[in-house]
Amino acid sequence: MDKKFLKDVKIVAIILIGGQGNRFKSFIPKQFHMLAGKEVYLHTLEPFKKLKIFDEIIIVSDKIYFERIKKSISFKIKLIEAGKTRQLSVYNALLQCKKDTNIVMIHDGVRPFISEDIILKNIEKAIRYKAVDTCINSYDTIVQVNNLNKIDHIPKRNTIFRGQTPQTFDYEIIKKAHKKALKSKIIDSSDDCSLVLNAGYDVYLVKGDEYNIKITTSLDLFIAEQIFRIKTYKTSPQKKILKNKKFVLVGASGGIGFQILQLLKKEKAEVIPLSRNSEIKLDLRDQKSIKNIFANIFKKYNKIDGLINCAGILKRDLLKNMRYEDIKNLIEVNLLGLILCCKEAKIKKGGHIINVASSAYSRGRKLLSVYSATKAAVVNFTQALSEEFLALNVNAVIPSRTNTKMRRENFPEEEKRLLLSPEKVAFKIVELLKNNITGNIVEVKK
Repeated sequence: MDKKFLKDVKIVAIILIGGQGNRFKSFIPKQFHMLAGKEVYLHTLEPFKKLKIFDEIIIVSDKIYFERIKKSISFKIKLIEAGKTRQLSVYNALLQCKKDTNIVMIHDGVRPFISEDIILKNIEKAIRYKAVDTCINSYDTIVQVNNLNKIDHIPKRNTIFRGQTPQTFDYEIIKKAHKKALKSKIIDSSDDCSLVLNAGYDVYLVKGDEYNIKITTSLDLFIAEQIFRIKTYKTSPQKKILKNKKFVLVGASGGIGFQILQLLKKEKAEVIPLSRNSEIKLDLRDQKSIKNIFANIFKKYNKIDGLINCAGILKRDLLKNMRYEDIKNLIEVNLLGLILCCKEAKIKKGGHIINVASSAYSRGRKLLSVYSATKAAVVNFTQALSEEFLALNVNAVIPSRTNTKMRRENFPEEEKRLLLSPEKVAFKIVELLKNNITGNIVEVKK
């Protein structure tokens, strides 16, 4: 959708965070619980802020949380006190919209995975059809029961959808629908589309997303954490040219690192390879060396365009049999050295940090306990870094089992044809360097 199309359309977003969270069974409402490093509702607000198409963002909350919200949000919002019910909260916000408002989007503050794509499709269809609901297919069979818990009817599954938010409306239509409901003494409707239907207007569908979950219970919060871990990414259609860009490549002599080096050379980028075997020798266990090497790189090249960390070692053994030195080396090379490289590298605004982890990050396995722990830490570190280094694109790449020398030495019994090629991993990393995306876990599979 071309955003220029919206230049004469006044759009307001209403974000509802007034719920008490009784089903969440916590004294803190679910919208203020921490998710991937920040409160749930702050994740929800991100795409609304980034799109820059809303004339106003109204947050509806209990008044006791106003100061907390003001301290957490740096951009312009309007805070409205929540009503006794969700319906009354929405109505309060509608009354605070400016008179020249054209489109109103209403979204649950506890749906933190709302995408920019869904937002834009809602607005596009709301301009055309006046009222739209975000829905997804129901893959479960739905049954209708009577008061005695006896099944009365089983509707055809292809006619049943699950409603999500946002729900988006022509401003005058949603305002009339709410006023009609109040005149009929309806004050506790949990869905704005039902009010619009009752007022005699048609409502059309916008395709939602399975990831656009609503956090209602503590189990939902746990699932949301896992979604953040596996969140996929989309590359931008406008790709950057890498010619003459300067990249530091840590682990340049390894299987994946060597392939990255070859691809970047083809792109005519300038690569500064760091490894134990390269011209500039780097030992990730030597903290002073890391600091000095990056200081010298800055003196020679000034700020670089990106840092790619793909060095690593693997040691298979039971923890009880591992020597202290082996444990120390795994932690220093796979984690501490990587962290220090990220700390010491001087990177241009808009540049990249790509940390290569492993599919072992998602679950610790026998004989790989320390290795898996370091890779899980790399993923969490990278996600946190993306929120700290806001001027950079910071991502983790997770290759599945890859046909490298390190892999073959530790798993000689594996069938090579079942392994991922290092070239494919390298291609994905170079693709990332051409795009402006951050905070993602990018899985590369066979």
